[in-house]
Amino acid sequence: MKTAIYASLMHCSSTDKKPIHGKCPEGESSWCFYKRAIAKGETPGLHSSMRTYLSPQVEKITPVYQRLTSDTILKRCVAGKTQNSNESLHSCIWRKCPKEVFVSKRRLEIAVTDAIEKHNLGYVKSLEAKEDSCLNDKFFFDYCRKTR
Repeated sequence: MKTAIYASLMHCSSTDKKPIHGKCPEGESSWCFYKRAIAKGETPGLHSSMRTYLSPQVEKITPVYQRLTSDTILKRCVAGKTQNSNESLHSCIWRKCPKEVFVSKRRLEIAVTDAIEKHNLGYVKSLEAKEDSCLNDKFFFDYCRKTR
């Protein structure tokens, strides 16, 4: 895992004069254009077609990569946990209102409110809260009908 994390940093700081692809995965199905071309027996393309980090940028972001590869964070990942405790809530919101589709501000607000209620209160309490709230109007029922 550490190798894969550092591979992304090295890959993005690689240049034509100094290709750094030693940690990139090998093979024809590699995400690294350089290693993929070598595996196919082709000449690798130029690095000028991709955005690369300059040395000062690499120096500034290296500490972030070092923290990402720390044993404490990697142990949590192996256990199936997440670094972001809000990830569960975010997935509830995006399930109701996908990021790939443009929606109105009102619909986004409803999706966020609904996701927070369900996340914090659970489904039964959330339904009870809706019965008592101002969302119990024609707009809410139209919204529910459309999202089925």
